[in-house]
Amino acid sequence: MAPGSMEKTLENALKKITPSEKERMDVEGIAREVEVKIGGLLPAGVKTMLTGSVKKGTFLAGEGDVDLFALFPHSYSKELMFEEVKEAVEGAYPKSKLEVAYAEHPYVKFYLKRKKIDVVPAYLMVEGERIKSAVDRSQLHTTYVLEKMGEKQKGEVLLLKKFLKANGLYGAEIKTLGFSGYLCELLVIAYKDFEGVLKAASKWGTNKTALDLEGHYSNEKELWARFPEQFIVVDPVDSERNVAAPVSEGNFSRFVDVCRKFLVKPSAESFFPKKMGAVEIAKWTRGKNLHGIEFANEKIVDDVLWGQIRRVGAAFADFLSANGFTVVGSHSFSDGKKTVLFFETKEKELPKEKEMRGPLSQMKEDCAKFRGKHGKAKFVEKEGRLFAIEKRKWRDFPGAFKEYAKKGFVPSHLGGMRRGKVLSGKGLIRYKEGLEEYIRYR
Repeated sequence: MAPGSMEKTLENALKKITPSEKERMDVEGIAREVEVKIGGLLPAGVKTMLTGSVKKGTFLAGEGDVDLFALFPHSYSKELMFEEVKEAVEGAYPKSKLEVAYAEHPYVKFYLKRKKIDVVPAYLMVEGERIKSAVDRSQLHTTYVLEKMGEKQKGEVLLLKKFLKANGLYGAEIKTLGFSGYLCELLVIAYKDFEGVLKAASKWGTNKTALDLEGHYSNEKELWARFPEQFIVVDPVDSERNVAAPVSEGNFSRFVDVCRKFLVKPSAESFFPKKMGAVEIAKWTRGKNLHGIEFANEKIVDDVLWGQIRRVGAAFADFLSANGFTVVGSHSFSDGKKTVLFFETKEKELPKEKEMRGPLSQMKEDCAKFRGKHGKAKFVEKEGRLFAIEKRKWRDFPGAFKEYAKKGFVPSHLGGMRRGKVLSGKGLIRYKEGLEEYIRYR
């Protein structure tokens, strides 16, 4: 690595991803306007607080969505809090199209000057007070980060966020199972800067990794006994919560891998990957046994949709494996209306016959039952055990899906999968974005 190449790469990337002074002031102006207008319509005793990346100064150029929390006394029910917030937003912005979204409880979402505004009801918290709802922590997170993070470290957070986005690892939602913005901020606070985070991560292995910034636990053994996950970052404001819990094992391993690669060879592409063209994708897929299952899905909340997509994707992968296919890789893509499940298998076609393992030969009663169950099969004995050999009803991917669609597990909101269509070759290229994700992030 040429001297200074790391420094130059990070310097150039930071220039591109840091909001200009005008953008920052525009976003902060929108945030202040929203807080004043909505706050003025909330009941007496309800406070407002801007949270998230805009308040903390850790939003990327071109982003900067606004998070406004309405903080209620504990005497309010969750239902009443939401109704008060909804009424205040409707009064402040009567011409805006409001959408009800869901965290632990509902909140209101709308757009103002092309910025997404989330207005979230929560209970007013003081340090040391028991948290009644998961969203209550956000106000404490904002206060903690503002107290602990230096001005220069905001840029280091931007670098980490962009690096994760470029590698498909940013976002704690079920769709991604990656790193939240708050987790990025805690990692930078712990390891000082972007390079420090990557150097620390490059040493993480397959064993448990734990970070406890405020020393809530006396030793790692105590931490490991409390949290089941491989990657543990104790929430500084809530010792019972692992901020890194959403990060899947696969994404944890991939993060370690991309950190190691970047430290060896820093490159701008690690922040700004080049888009793959249809020709390049077609060339990559040529000769591979890659198929997609395309089907319509109901329009539902993203977390519910992606939870069901992940479950059915895993179930069908298990079905393929149980029936003789070797699943090389899989990926899911959805545009909100249609879902495509991608599967790559080692085998294009299975053998004409399948062999099923039976009981030990000396287990006469069990052998008789096994023969009865597979009446039309050929039977052979080898290594002291009975085997049944039957002709396969289907041997390829379309046949496997046809069989699964009849009686396999399909979640309630993905009923369209039973009428799904198998795609391959040129049919897959229509879902270029999903294919590119599979190629990059597998």
